[in-house]
Amino acid sequence: MQRFPLLRHVFAGIAGAILGVAGLGSAAHAQMKEVTFIVVNNLFSTPAFVAAENGYWAQQGLNVKIKLTASGRQVTQALQAGEAQFGHAALSTTVASARAGGNMLTGVMPYFNAAEYIALGGRAIIGRKDRGIDAANPKSMEGKKIGYLRGSTNDVYLRQWFKKNKLDISKSTLINLPVEDMPISVTQGDVDAVVPWEPYSAQAIRQLGPNAIIVSRAEEGLVSDVVGVVAHQDWISKNYDLLEKFSTGVAQAAQFIRQNPRKAAEIDARYIDGMNIEDAVEGFKTLHWDPRMSVCTIEGTVAAGNGMIKDGLIKQDKPFVASDFIDMTVLDRVQLKHPELFSDLPPLPKTLDQCKGKLAS
Repeated sequence: MQRFPLLRHVFAGIAGAILGVAGLGSAAHAQMKEVTFIVVNNLFSTPAFVAAENGYWAQQGLNVKIKLTASGRQVTQALQAGEAQFGHAALSTTVASARAGGNMLTGVMPYFNAAEYIALGGRAIIGRKDRGIDAANPKSMEGKKIGYLRGSTNDVYLRQWFKKNKLDISKSTLINLPVEDMPISVTQGDVDAVVPWEPYSAQAIRQLGPNAIIVSRAEEGLVSDVVGVVAHQDWISKNYDLLEKFSTGVAQAAQFIRQNPRKAAEIDARYIDGMNIEDAVEGFKTLHWDPRMSVCTIEGTVAAGNGMIKDGLIKQDKPFVASDFIDMTVLDRVQLKHPELFSDLPPLPKTLDQCKGKLAS
């Protein structure tokens, strides 16, 4: 099986870097450090596309090749196989699964995040009205055929939604689907509902039209959904300077997305096959780009990983702690040296009592 069906975008991924060093001369270009970053074909990867296209990494002396794949699990497998130095994944659920399996990844630099929340998911549950699904009646989801991505944050989001609403998920039929196939699957009626991420949530809603039921979208209190740069913990400790340069470009990109969502959507369209720009623009309305870690996000990340152990989704002998999910060295450096990249963000909560999106009990 071909792991990277979208590799033709690798060279597009370095186009901005090439433009960014065009005026530096051949000697400077030759000194560019080449690295590979593997991401998923969704809007969570937008900072990678923006950093490449806008030349942010080139300004740091990096020639970054981007590889696209279909899920965070495939990212972690590729990192374990040495196919990239770092990748992107959910710091809670995907990193927890990787570490439970002996793949000792950890986070370096978040970018998709809402730092004032303990749990705020960038996922959705979209159903068909003609199959009896009613957003005002959660029990209408019981017994339905639901397309989801097994082992992903979407999986946890769905299970937590059922748990929050005191419903029995075992009464429903779960169908494992690639997220990019979810809109057509629910539109054609192969399933009654799907659990996608953006821009596929927006696509499913648009294509279903009046038949679309938004059961849940970016709902608070279900799962910590912090997505960012991950790498093997031993490699991280030997490459802080390289990762600081890389993460500075990521922080620039996150700020660009906050301030220019439509331009970011236009960049996404050059990387994500068949993406409708308006779907991305709509999707961005539900997403947050605050790279900072707070007491809220740390609490949510650890709770999500330990919740996966409790629910039997992964096996782990001891509970997770915050250092399993992120090494703060690089993030702290970037915040200290480049406060301007965070100046448009609100103050961080100082205590858990000030956090939004508390986990449902």
